[in-house]
Amino acid sequence: MAKLSGTPPERIIAAARRLFFGQGFERVSTDLLAAEASVSKATLYKYFPSMNAVFRAVIDAEIDVFESGVPAAMATPADFETALVHYGTNLLNFLNQSEIIQFTQLMFEEARAHPDVAREFYAAAYGRTLNDLSQIIQHGLSNGFLVSSLTVDELAEQLLGMWEGFRFIQAHLGLTQTPFEQPQQWSEKCVRTLLRS
Repeated sequence: MAKLSGTPPERIIAAARRLFFGQGFERVSTDLLAAEASVSKATLYKYFPSMNAVFRAVIDAEIDVFESGVPAAMATPADFETALVHYGTNLLNFLNQSEIIQFTQLMFEEARAHPDVAREFYAAAYGRTLNDLSQIIQHGLSNGFLVSSLTVDELAEQLLGMWEGFRFIQAHLGLTQTPFEQPQQWSEKCVRTLLRS
């Protein structure tokens, strides 16, 4: 076990990430997590009232990583397209990681037996991604960079569906280790398809 550095919450999140990604949510106890993070159970509960809260913090931290660097200023249609492409490229690079593929597989396996974990995973991962992407798309619609009869949420779902497509499913099934060979090029193609529709 590698020695973790940082504040207690940072150590808890880092240890939880390693444990959740390696074993899934259900197999990680508070005792194990506290020991891995080098904190007491009281300290664990001081910062996170439940394992679901720890789980949510881990997922939020992962999404923060792939959202970083997405252009915030979108003054022109080209800026808007760049922001969408960048967001998609970051997402696809994130989904290309073998540990993310493995973690998602574990979450899907646990989802039926543990609906609360499934809801938390969906809200933290897919729900937040849809919300953030919807905000970018809303900016494009509000400024006339994109015209569509679909709602903002429908457009976000459509773009996410194009980005992930069957490639991420193939990774879940073990048919490929790298679902997105050229993330930026694939993101660009999907964004251009959306903008032309």
